[in-house]
Amino acid sequence: MKLYLSDNYKIEIHYPIDETSVDALYLLYQPIIGSHALNLYMTLMSEGKRMTRYIQPCSFSRLISMMTLSLVDIEKYIKVLEGIGLLRTFVKHVDQQTFYLFVIQSPLSLPAFFKNRLLQTLLYEALGQNDFDKTKAYFKLSMENKENYEEMTASFHDVFQVDLKKSQGKVLKISDEYKNKKTNDIELDYDLDLFYQELKNYQIPKSIINEEDEKIIIQYALVYSIDVLSMVSIVKDSIVKKHLDYDILKSNVLKFHEVNSSSQLTEVYLKQPVQYKINDNNHSALIQHLHYLENISPYELLKRKQGGKEPVFHDLRIVETLMVQLGLKPGVINVLIEYVLNTNHNRLSRSYCEAIGSSWARKNIINVKQAYEEAIKNKEDIIEDEVVVEENNSEEFMSLLNELKEGKL
Repeated sequence: MKLYLSDNYKIEIHYPIDETSVDALYLLYQPIIGSHALNLYMTLMSEGKRMTRYIQPCSFSRLISMMTLSLVDIEKYIKVLEGIGLLRTFVKHVDQQTFYLFVIQSPLSLPAFFKNRLLQTLLYEALGQNDFDKTKAYFKLSMENKENYEEMTASFHDVFQVDLKKSQGKVLKISDEYKNKKTNDIELDYDLDLFYQELKNYQIPKSIINEEDEKIIIQYALVYSIDVLSMVSIVKDSIVKKHLDYDILKSNVLKFHEVNSSSQLTEVYLKQPVQYKINDNNHSALIQHLHYLENISPYELLKRKQGGKEPVFHDLRIVETLMVQLGLKPGVINVLIEYVLNTNHNRLSRSYCEAIGSSWARKNIINVKQAYEEAIKNKEDIIEDEVVVEENNSEEFMSLLNELKEGKL
């Protein structure tokens, strides 16, 4: 949307905002969108009231004069209001003139706002724990303790008598002319097709995730910048008895965020330290391959495994987590990467990598020879029924393992 001074606008309001909505706008929305965007919203609301009596489009020069903002700023804050769900915008072109229709949306109800994890988190980040708690407490009603009271509220039948013959029709009826309060939830963009496809790869049916689950998953993903592949892994680990457990999901999301926010993907570019390299000048294929894994970073290994293409962030995060949390050396990680790719359908599964990595960390595996020896031990009992032999690389990998197993090292 590119605005010009000559463009015209109209404003449509479906329902006037009440006192609670005003409080919500100033105390809940303003910390997130800022005072200028809120001021534009309130100005458009006033303009909309005027236009219900005097329906005639105005040029944007009127808004500029009233708000003392530039056209560029107005355009920016319109986008802010659209993004947060407080405004919908329509446009039409007639005889080389452009007309905009702004449809004012009411703020979300208090329960809906605090149920929305995206908005709740944004408000928390804007205010901090202390002021967030004060703001939330402001909207809680102070209720009288009714324990010592006796209710004596009159019922409908205590008050009214209905005489259908006398009234010649229904006494109470609903009019279709009543205005409906319009709210517009935030539109969240997330690749759900890829999400469900990856979920299917874990043999988890789409039917397990209901509409409410989907909303919560997307909100968490956007708040904590979680890519689709990582979110699938998190959701998989949060399903209990064929239902998504929200508490476990939140815990897994926060754990993922803590690990990845403290890590800027620096470890994946490191190579095996000199003091942890093996001292073997044998020219066998196995020893040469082990030296190869010592002199290449996990990032470079993943890139070569993908034919020179940039590794996906999901895989890099898994590797970085193993190196940061478990302290595994780069060469050891390279052995783990080759082993997992060749025994797990050429995919790096977070849970599978962590299971093997944790075991190796407890055994203090620090060089590539030790890692290969552990890989041999695991060969027969870790996901044996899921082994997929990949051409070239897999055959080489498995032959090297067999060579080591036969004592040719």
